[in-house]
Amino acid sequence: MKEQIPNLDGLSRIYAVFGDPIAQVQTPHLINPIFAAAGANLYAVPFHVTAQHFDAVWNAFSAVPNLAGIGVTVPHKVAACGRCATLTPMAEAVGAVNSVQRGADGRMHGALFDGQGFVDGLGESKTRLRDARVLMVGAGGAGRAIAFALAGEGIARLDLIDPVESSLVFTREMFNAARGRECARAADFSSSWDYDVVINASPIGIKGTAQFPMPEAAIQPEMLVADIASLTAETPLLRAARAAGAMISDGNDMLAAQIKLIAGFAAGLPAGTALA
Repeated sequence: MKEQIPNLDGLSRIYAVFGDPIAQVQTPHLINPIFAAAGANLYAVPFHVTAQHFDAVWNAFSAVPNLAGIGVTVPHKVAACGRCATLTPMAEAVGAVNSVQRGADGRMHGALFDGQGFVDGLGESKTRLRDARVLMVGAGGAGRAIAFALAGEGIARLDLIDPVESSLVFTREMFNAARGRECARAADFSSSWDYDVVINASPIGIKGTAQFPMPEAAIQPEMLVADIASLTAETPLLRAARAAGAMISDGNDMLAAQIKLIAGFAAGLPAGTALA
């Protein structure tokens, strides 16, 4: 181990990543190079934690002084949220966390970076969000976080599509509360597809046979089209947007921005501060 990680020593801190399953988790191999480049004596390590044993493992890890924090993935985001002493505004609004920072006093502080990661991942294109008319498909966990972040960017309108009515209602009400006015609603299929920004926050295009509800012919060159489902392969939505000449953003843009925020939080920085 010392030959593989020369600076691993008694002062090293661990950022544990909990998930079930865990084999697919990208956090360790993405975040450890960031720690190394910053000179942080900090290492992300994956742990296969089942829902049955979540509470016991959480209690054990949170008692370890050299634990920097916990990365949280499926299916533990909601359970971990309930175990945190404090939450960022986004985590509190959504009711889930994906990163937890352990304080020196042992208290656990939860954050959710999906939304800020999405916005930051747009780069210079995020200026298009101000006063934008936005269509978002998917009002689940990631969609809720993105909606909360969009409220902070001052979009003009958010139209939502989700097959689960309760998810759509929750996201609509959360967004309107954060925005301070009623400008989120269920999308009206009878109206024109007149949007500035189109977001896929659902598995459409990667899993299952469902097709994106917006016709490809409705995509215009002046649109910004983002698809967070697109990680290892381009989705039909992004192919159509590229062909139409629209600005595009995929899931890797969001992931790259988010992992820097998670690295900063794991290293003890305030939530929302990237580790340089």
